[in-house]
Amino acid sequence: MTIKCDNLIEALRAEVQEYGELLSLFNDQQAAILGRSPSLVLDVQETIRGQLGTIGAIRKRREQIAKDLATAMGQNPESTVKQLIDNCEEAVRPLLNALIYEVNQLISKTRRRGHQNQMLLARSIEVSQQILQRLNPGALTKTYSRRGQINLARGGVGSKYLARS
Repeated sequence: MTIKCDNLIEALRAEVQEYGELLSLFNDQQAAILGRSPSLVLDVQETIRGQLGTIGAIRKRREQIAKDLATAMGQNPESTVKQLIDNCEEAVRPLLNALIYEVNQLISKTRRRGHQNQMLLARSIEVSQQILQRLNPGALTKTYSRRGQINLARGGVGSKYLARS
């Protein structure tokens, strides 16, 4: 028994489109980080948060379509999309496989780019703190938390160059 899987195809296409948009936003964020534009970094970050919400809704929709399709096929509703493909029309199976592959590739790329951006931001903050420390050595004190994270505190002594009259 083969079943039309048009709704699943459309859901996967939407997911590919939204993950592609997220990857584009991560690229924009990276350009803003490297371009030293903090306001643009924050603006893109807000857009990324919205896009993550959109992707969550699209993914839930696709999961519901897959559950409904599995039920119609007499399969376990918790079956993966990959497990359902054999029951779809033979003509659309290659398309479904390609869409699943593309979604998985985009997920990997967005995770990797998001991690790169986190590392770039962390390094930018670290460099900025080092510059501030050199400009005003007594202004910042580094300590470590119980978890091993670096904490910065303002030192008690102000810079003689920045002292107020």
